[in-house]
Amino acid sequence: MNTTCCRKEITLTEQEKEVFSRHLKQQELSDNVWDLFGEWIARSTSRVSFFYLKVYRDDELIGLGLFVRTRPFDLRTSYSALRNNRFLRQLAGSLSVLANNCVYLSFRNLITSNLTRPFFYQEPAMANDIMKAFLAYLKNEKEADMVIVVDTSIHDDIYQTEGFLKYPSSSEAWLDATRYKDISEYLAEHRSLKKNLARRRKDVTSEVQQGPVSDPDRKQMKSCVECSVENSRVNTPCQKFFEDNIFETDVFNSHKYVHFLVRVDGTIAGFHTFQVSGSDMGGVLGGFNRDYSQKSFAYERVIVASLDYAIKNNIKRVHYSLIDNYTKLRLIDSVEPCGLYFYSGSPLKRKMFKLTNRFGDIHRLYLLEKQGRKESKQQE
Repeated sequence: MNTTCCRKEITLTEQEKEVFSRHLKQQELSDNVWDLFGEWIARSTSRVSFFYLKVYRDDELIGLGLFVRTRPFDLRTSYSALRNNRFLRQLAGSLSVLANNCVYLSFRNLITSNLTRPFFYQEPAMANDIMKAFLAYLKNEKEADMVIVVDTSIHDDIYQTEGFLKYPSSSEAWLDATRYKDISEYLAEHRSLKKNLARRRKDVTSEVQQGPVSDPDRKQMKSCVECSVENSRVNTPCQKFFEDNIFETDVFNSHKYVHFLVRVDGTIAGFHTFQVSGSDMGGVLGGFNRDYSQKSFAYERVIVASLDYAIKNNIKRVHYSLIDNYTKLRLIDSVEPCGLYFYSGSPLKRKMFKLTNRFGDIHRLYLLEKQGRKESKQQE
């Protein structure tokens, strides 16, 4: 009789990676998809730690999930209203420390650079059973006061059958590069964008750089990230950990990342860093300095440059994470519906999450996408 169990571990051997080679091939990804998460595990702290959930059937590895644990869970990372008000920010910080909640999370932008869902299967036919094993383990994990997974809706029925509550989320945004022979075809679909980018500005330049960036560029990129985080509609529960570590990782300082930079008078006004894995390109990190970027169309230029690069290099899909602004919604051509899936064994915590979620960052992104689509239809 087959028995299935799930184990929490912090190592993944080359032999274990090979178990999921068919999965990667099916998804048209290369094995560099593991690189960043391996570094996150090595850089884990007592407050933010990363781990693998491995599913075994009769001691044979058949499934793998990538997760992060944070404690204490900082309320300010999920609610912009708490970040933007000094009094509420201080109050929420104190309450977070007092509550000392432990939360297990999974979301693709931090974990897999937006390239794929952070769940892997020995065989596609095993997907449902493996997802059930993940969720059963998470529900029974006594350390976790709450479990939050932002995922595509492909296993929506399994989440809800296993007792996870579903809340709205904005969609994952991506561009299908196979639709275009060259970037002019994309620009022809976005005439106002084409017009804006055609304005002659000698002080604005775009460039693509693969490999390590210079120290001056790194400093300017950090300033762009800080500006974006300060004005962002959404943070992640590991936001500070990410900012403190991403620029120091080996993978960031290698030729595995491609950087798209927009300069105004030589200063980086905005950028986006991508990882190429197989036929996909996923956004790792981005930032925009509002002192320079708004009149230079830096955000739009980065999207156009990344798509142009994908077309020229036979990359099929360019992933931009969740829809979090109207410009992204207007410029992307493909989406994957998502949900926020929540579980807690505490009735009080379930009630509190239900009451407060509509003020949370993810719900606000859902409303932004909904409003944007409504306005788009009215203009047709």
